[in-house]
Amino acid sequence: MDNVLFSHMLHPILTGTVSLLYIVTLILYGGDFFRGNAFAKTYKQPALIVTIVSHIAYIGFLTAPEGYLMNYSSAMLMTMVALTLAVTYMFIEFTTKTDKTGFFILSFSAGAEIISSFFFLSATGEGPTFSGFGIGVHLLSAIFSFSSIAIAGLYSFLYLLLFRQIKNNKFGFLFENLPNLEVLEQLIRHAVAFGFLFLSMTIFAGIIGTIQTSEVINLFETRLLVLFVIWLCYGISLFIKKLFGWDTFHMAYLLIVLFVVITILIILMSIYSPTFHSTSF
Repeated sequence: MDNVLFSHMLHPILTGTVSLLYIVTLILYGGDFFRGNAFAKTYKQPALIVTIVSHIAYIGFLTAPEGYLMNYSSAMLMTMVALTLAVTYMFIEFTTKTDKTGFFILSFSAGAEIISSFFFLSATGEGPTFSGFGIGVHLLSAIFSFSSIAIAGLYSFLYLLLFRQIKNNKFGFLFENLPNLEVLEQLIRHAVAFGFLFLSMTIFAGIIGTIQTSEVINLFETRLLVLFVIWLCYGISLFIKKLFGWDTFHMAYLLIVLFVVITILIILMSIYSPTFHSTSF
């Protein structure tokens, strides 16, 4: 009884702490981007790492009572979106050595975590729980996929914005502070590569999960067909210059459209279905 009471008391504290960490990290990235603050530049990356590690521990706290099984609740999915956005961005920052876009990505991440906190504290329901290694990898890969697609869409938007400014000879604040077009193109490629990797893992882990649970998935379901088309488009995007001669300017429009499509799909899913697909036995 005491452990249950302690857990209920600790939950809102940890929930608020994780949201606060995201806000602090966002402020540091914003301080560096908008003001070039030396303190923010020095401590923003350590703050991001602390936030991610704390968030992972927080997920462990949430799932421990159920044997570390996650569920499909809106609160859990939103907090996982926040985490995967931050983790995916961190890998991109580390691999490209570019940290000038963190404020934009982490704005979405912090927003998702704050929304998740409201859901958790208002106790809007837990949602169905999944089990099985294949299904677990399937769900995590799907969330990482969405985060990668979102980051690719945002980088594409920044690329088009900067491209327009240069074309119109308007060299303002964004021109001075954003990475140049070549670096943004590299960031887009990294995000697309992550997106294709996680989409592939989502599909193959889903197949393994259905085998483990003996579920029969309708392969011609609209949502699955859309997912396959997005996966195919992302695969093609890795070689789009060689295959079609497209430049990054045109590919950016495609990536933005794909981000809008997958976002609408997820919104509709959250309204009409607790899981991504329907099953039959």
